[in-house]
Amino acid sequence: MNIRLISQNYLPFVGGIETHVRQIAHAYSPQHHVEIVAANFHPYRGNPRLAPLHDSLLAPRFEDYDDEGIPVHALTPTFADRLRMIPIAVRCTPRWQRYAYHGLRRFGYRFYRNAFLPRMRALVRGADAVHCHAGGYLGWLTREVTSEAQIPMVVTPYVHPHQWGDGPDDVAYYQRCEAVIALVETDRDYLVSLGVPSDRVHVIGVSPDVPPSADPEGFRTRHSIGGAPLVLYIGRMMAQKGARAVVDSAARVWQNHPNTRFVFIGPASPAEAAVFVGQDSRIRYLGKVSQQEKADALAACDVFCMPSMSEILPTVYLEAWSYGKPVIGGLAHGLRELVEGNGAGICVGHDPARIADVVSALLADTNRRGAYGEAGRDLVERRYSVAAVSGALLNVYQDVISGRRDHAHEEGR
Repeated sequence: MNIRLISQNYLPFVGGIETHVRQIAHAYSPQHHVEIVAANFHPYRGNPRLAPLHDSLLAPRFEDYDDEGIPVHALTPTFADRLRMIPIAVRCTPRWQRYAYHGLRRFGYRFYRNAFLPRMRALVRGADAVHCHAGGYLGWLTREVTSEAQIPMVVTPYVHPHQWGDGPDDVAYYQRCEAVIALVETDRDYLVSLGVPSDRVHVIGVSPDVPPSADPEGFRTRHSIGGAPLVLYIGRMMAQKGARAVVDSAARVWQNHPNTRFVFIGPASPAEAAVFVGQDSRIRYLGKVSQQEKADALAACDVFCMPSMSEILPTVYLEAWSYGKPVIGGLAHGLRELVEGNGAGICVGHDPARIADVVSALLADTNRRGAYGEAGRDLVERRYSVAAVSGALLNVYQDVISGRRDHAHEEGR
C-alpha cells in the first residue's frame, strides 16, 4: 500500500501528534511505502498577534529530509509564495479577527491554495490512501487534491471543543472525508453532534513513546531527590495545561508532605519560564530534556500531574501509565472518560487548593497510587500499543480503499 501521512508539524517539532505520526509511519514502512508531508518543523516563537500566520505566510523555510528511510516533504513557502500570500495577513487585524474570524479564514485560503496547490498535487500522486492529521488550510488543501485525484482520505481532527477545530468550515471538511478518526468515545460523540456521519467515525487512540528501559534511581540521584516524594509535570508550560496551577499548589502540599519535590519538564517561553524564577528549591524546572531523561523521570515519580484543559488523548498520560504511575489529569473534553473512567487517576481543574488536596491524598495512600497506576498500565497494553493502534488504522485505510474501488466500479457499470 502507498500511504501519505499529512501533518501540520513534524520533527524536529516535538509533540503528541508528531510522535503519533512518526510511530505509525515507522510501523508501516517495512511492508508499505510511506511518505510524510508537513508544513512546520519548529514551534512559533514570534509575536503572538502574528501566530495565525505561522501555518502560511510566516511558516519558516525548511528542506525535505529522510527520517530513517521515510521521505519527509516540507511544504514550506518560497519567497514567491510569500508574496502570493500577503493578503492572508489581514487575519491578524484585531477587530476583524474577533468579529469575522471564519470569514477571514475563508478569504485567506484562496491565496494559500494558489501558493501550494501544484506541489500538493504532486505529493499525493500515486497514493492509495491519505491520512491527514492537519486542520485549517493544510487539511482543506489535502481534501481538495485527494478529491480531485479520487484518492480516499482519512482525517484525525484532534478537535478541542469550543477552542479550535469545530468551526463550520472545519466540520464541512470532515464531512467530505471517507473516514474520521476520534481518539476517545467522547471525541466521537462530539464529532457526530457536529454533523459528521456516525458510520464514518472510528475510535482509535495514539500510543506512548517510551525507551526500552528507564533509570529511576539515576534520575533521583542526578537531581538530588533521594527518597523524597516526587510530583512530575511534563508538557509545554502553556497556561491551559496548568503548570502555574501546579506550582501554586506546592505550598499547600508541603503542609502535609514537606519533603515533596516538584519537577517540571518541557519547553517554555521566557514569560512562562519566569514562573520558576525565585521558587523554593523543592521546585525544579528542567526545560526540554532527552527522551531517556523524560523516561527516567516518569519511572522515578510517585504522581504524574498535568491538569490540562486542552487535550483529547495526551500521550504523556499514556507514558506515565506505561510506568505504572497514577495520573492527575485535567478537565479537558474526554479526559474524565480516559482517566477516571478507566480507574487510572483523578481529574482536576486549575484550582491550586484542589490540586494540592488530590496530590496530598495520593502521596498518603500507596495502595491507591498503585491501583491507579496498574489500571493505567493495563489500559495501555490493551488499547494503546503501537501495534494495536497502527493495525486498527491500517484496517480503516483498507476499508476506504475498498469503498472507493466499489464506488468507482458502480459508476462504471
